[in-house]
Amino acid sequence: MRTRAALPLALAMLAAALPLAAATSTVDDLLRLVRDAVQRQQSDGDLARVLHRVNLGQRLDNRTAEELESQAPGPESIAELERLRQVSRDRALPKTLPSFASPPEPTPDELRGVLDEARRKALAYTAGLPDFICTETVRRYEENLQWGRSTAMDTLTLQLTYFGHQEKYRLTAVNGREPGRTYEQVGGASSRGEFGSMLLDVFAPASRTALTWSNWTALRKRPAYVFSFRIEAKNSRYHLYTGWERRVGDSTTVGEHGLVYIDRETRDVMRVDSEADSIPIDFPIAGASRVLDYGLAEVGGRSFLLPLRARVRMTLRFRSLLERNELDFSGYRKFAGESSISFGDSIDEKPSPALPAGK
Repeated sequence: MRTRAALPLALAMLAAALPLAAATSTVDDLLRLVRDAVQRQQSDGDLARVLHRVNLGQRLDNRTAEELESQAPGPESIAELERLRQVSRDRALPKTLPSFASPPEPTPDELRGVLDEARRKALAYTAGLPDFICTETVRRYEENLQWGRSTAMDTLTLQLTYFGHQEKYRLTAVNGREPGRTYEQVGGASSRGEFGSMLLDVFAPASRTALTWSNWTALRKRPAYVFSFRIEAKNSRYHLYTGWERRVGDSTTVGEHGLVYIDRETRDVMRVDSEADSIPIDFPIAGASRVLDYGLAEVGGRSFLLPLRARVRMTLRFRSLLERNELDFSGYRKFAGESSISFGDSIDEKPSPALPAGK
């Protein structure tokens, strides 16, 4: 009885909101739910718990998700909104999408200036990065497409060292315990090369990327230009593998299309949202997509634009299975090793979903 009497008002409000959340099935319902929570100054954790119970029957489109994430009170509720965007992406869009206030559409001269500055920064990006170490946390899930069930498989903790413009991954824990295996040996879907390769793929002249103005949005509370892009397979560096790196299994080069988000003020790329296309019909991977978010992080007393999180999805052609990885990067710090690091064989910088051989 003492526990019930001590329940804070916020939890009582949460309990009242749960039935509504459980019944929410439309994007409009979700919009009202988040706006109401923000108006009532509901805490980040409480809103996240409510959102976790939402079962959307419609696709949460990018613009609505981004606007809601910019209104959300903190990282937990933002993560839940991003989860809803991901799990609903194969459902039908609402007949009428929510509308949001936007600046006037940019002029052609403004758009050319934005793309020229973003391209300049992207092509110089890796050259300006310092040597550093960070922690990469990878949460891996499998979704049964036939039954609509999602299963958490494991959580990998890696030490990622960026030295001399190369990345080295060392698995330090699996589900919080000593791994007893290397990153290569744990199997399952994986990705590498989040530091710069997606930017280069979009803006490198050899990619012959078609870039088209799409819309305004608010991404992490900042106004951003959104451009759609497409890269044909013949010009692409996007490789899919069914084995670790290039040593075992099949590989193929695919085209890609998606969206690139550019900060209105800084002209920095804030997000790249990409989906593979032109995948051969006999290739074991039927679909692959990834979303990479960039933000400012401090390394050695200076701020650099670095990956914050990534989401990788891969659908298998001969099994009703979708593999989904959620990657988070934290604890950036300057690499201060006194001896050189051996990276072994060179690694293509492209993040490529991969399956163990024979899977």
